[in-house]
Amino acid sequence: MLHSSHNNFRFWSLLAILMIAGLSSCKKEVVNTEEFLATDEAINAGDRSSNNTIVDIAVSNPDFSTLVAAVVKTGQANLLSRANLNATVFAPTNTAFAALPAPFNNAQNISGITDPVTINTLRQVIRYHVLGKSYTAAQLANGAYSTLKNAAAPLDNQIWVGRSTTNGVFINGVSQVVAADIQASNGVIHVIDKVLFFPTQDIAQVAIGNGSFTALVAALQKTGLTNVLMQPGGNFTVFAPTDAAFAALPAPLNNAANISGITDAATINLLKSVLRYHLIGARVFSVDLREGLNAPTVQGPTVNITLSGGPKVKGSGNQTGSNIVLTNINARNGVIHVIDQVLLP
Repeated sequence: MLHSSHNNFRFWSLLAILMIAGLSSCKKEVVNTEEFLATDEAINAGDRSSNNTIVDIAVSNPDFSTLVAAVVKTGQANLLSRANLNATVFAPTNTAFAALPAPFNNAQNISGITDPVTINTLRQVIRYHVLGKSYTAAQLANGAYSTLKNAAAPLDNQIWVGRSTTNGVFINGVSQVVAADIQASNGVIHVIDKVLFFPTQDIAQVAIGNGSFTALVAALQKTGLTNVLMQPGGNFTVFAPTDAAFAALPAPLNNAANISGITDAATINLLKSVLRYHLIGARVFSVDLREGLNAPTVQGPTVNITLSGGPKVKGSGNQTGSNIVLTNINARNGVIHVIDQVLLP
């Protein structure tokens, strides 16, 4: 099993809106049920079949006080109290929210948000945790599920479920279901250990926006593959070599300036083959990787996955495996794993 991390990586434009500097610890603040419902639109008495809705369960559990505050602030209490909702909610704990910068790290700070743009973005984040159908943990098969988030682009409202044989269910490769199948009268709740964020950029935009991938970006542009990784309906896994990985290659493949200056057609075609060898034509999160897995690439030949001594991916032409140094960077059209060695077919 690989460990997911977003440390030291630029986290797209969503977090530019959401994440404001400064971490602080989370307080367990219980929100009164009447106060909770009063902040939302009036709920018709006939639309509530019991006092055991998703809302009621969340309000009654102090470990969900930050989630409750977010639902209150974004006006989603009415939705989550509907008797006929039949939803699945992936519910982050207070500890999950506490890992975010202020003002998203506890109930008090979330309740104090006044900026309408930030509130609307938070609303979409909350809806990104809700499926429009009830699934028990056993019913959650590997694959994509559409959430209630408003789709601003193809696939950006989908979450991706994966299973580990030893660690259970993961969402988007980063958030683990730590408690499953809490039954409500209008759906089911699965408790997760990290807040989910929807992707706001495609793979190419993520690479272009990060200063560690200038050689990779130059190679994509030189070979005409940039458009492939900007396809809105695409679904790829990219093993993305850093600039330091390219620097270990001979010139002219060792840096962005040299790659951009290549004019020889044979060299460009070779570079294109190498890049395609870094692509898998499906979303493969770290939870999907297995010891000894041979994964077919877009180029055709496979790459080999090993986990012993740390996760690695090895090309047929490599003497050693490349360390997978960062996993599960979710984009609108795929997922990125960062590697420290260029893969050779």
